[in-house]
Amino acid sequence: MGWTRPEKPAIPTVYYTFRAKDADSDQLVTYRVEDLTEDRYDDMIQHYKENFVDDEPFCENRKVSSHEDALKEIVMFWYWCFSQQTTIVCYKEGSDEIVGANLLHVKTPEKEEWPLHSKQISDIVATNEYMTDNCDLFEKFGVDKYLTAYGLAIKQRYRGRGIATEMLKARVPMCKAFGLKLTATNFTAPGSQQAAVKAGFITDFEVTYDDFAKMGPKYAFPGINSKSLKLMSLKID
Repeated sequence: MGWTRPEKPAIPTVYYTFRAKDADSDQLVTYRVEDLTEDRYDDMIQHYKENFVDDEPFCENRKVSSHEDALKEIVMFWYWCFSQQTTIVCYKEGSDEIVGANLLHVKTPEKEEWPLHSKQISDIVATNEYMTDNCDLFEKFGVDKYLTAYGLAIKQRYRGRGIATEMLKARVPMCKAFGLKLTATNFTAPGSQQAAVKAGFITDFEVTYDDFAKMGPKYAFPGINSKSLKLMSLKID
């Protein structure tokens, strides 16, 4: 059955607020991180198409946006992520513009099977699963569930303002709201890895893309714009 979101906290709950530079100036403004609501699902799909699928190293390397079947498959996956009602979105106060988002999911030991058809998405999933298959976080941290993520996307004009780091920090109050003791993610890109370090994450398992390539074509990402894949975690006290 996996994990189901309880009735409380209600949707939408604001988990975190912070101050950072505005998009077009050095003026500090307030941002808030809260639950994604169902009326913004289609807007969020467009946000990920514009700010994730051509930027995230795996998707960019496999040219997901250029393969109709792969793009359709990843969009279906995004909608599946929304269904658990744990995706968070960042808004600037006084605006409904999507500044950033994180596709979150509460992971349990129960295996979640996805009917994959496109080679591009199958390769990406296999590479990510290699990390969690070879580093058992449930055993390492003695937990039966933890908060993971399947994509952090900041709108291009808001990048360089530390918003990714703040969105990762927002996982702490969110985990506390749901009684979770751990959050962990496979971080594919140098920028997200640096943001994770700033937010307090540690590296539990790391594999370079050169080493992945030695494992066969499924795990080879020639010319990928990143050095390694890192499984990183943050314990929630």
